[in-house]
Amino acid sequence: MASRHRFQVAGETHTVTLEELADGRARVRVGEGDAKDLDVTTAGVPGLFSIVHNGVPTQAYVARDGHGFRVTVDGRTFHLAPASGAGRQRGAAGGMVDPPGTITAPLAGVVVELRVAVGDTIQPRQTVAVVEAMKMQNEVQAPMAGTVTRIQAVAGARIEKGALVLAYEPAEAPE
Repeated sequence: MASRHRFQVAGETHTVTLEELADGRARVRVGEGDAKDLDVTTAGVPGLFSIVHNGVPTQAYVARDGHGFRVTVDGRTFHLAPASGAGRQRGAAGGMVDPPGTITAPLAGVVVELRVAVGDTIQPRQTVAVVEAMKMQNEVQAPMAGTVTRIQAVAGARIEKGALVLAYEPAEAPE
């Protein structure tokens, strides 16, 4: 199923449609433009992606930037902000949806429990951590299936909104 996201880039609003294809590739369409089928893989560094389009390889680096993202491709940097009225997707505790391969804290608080370890397989909507804020415990859930590759959060320590809780390798799409 395709997901649609609205972003502002340089003051202009763009709709980006993403669809995960059965062969593991991604189909991306910006606005009414032609769809592009891309091979996208993580490059071992959080936020770094290897992309192949029509046999031409490139890399993209994506980093959280306030409420949006900073994307650098071929030396060009783009700042993507959620379009106003876009109805942002929300996680279990109200945070923005993270890019595949990362789970960040949806709010500032204290990590009271980590429910996974490196190497564990995670499932969509599985609680991976619990963050306490204002005496309420908030579950941090996995957005998709995968395998945990790194845990950044520390049980008992404070974590800020948007800080990396863990990194994971997304599961491959079924053939």
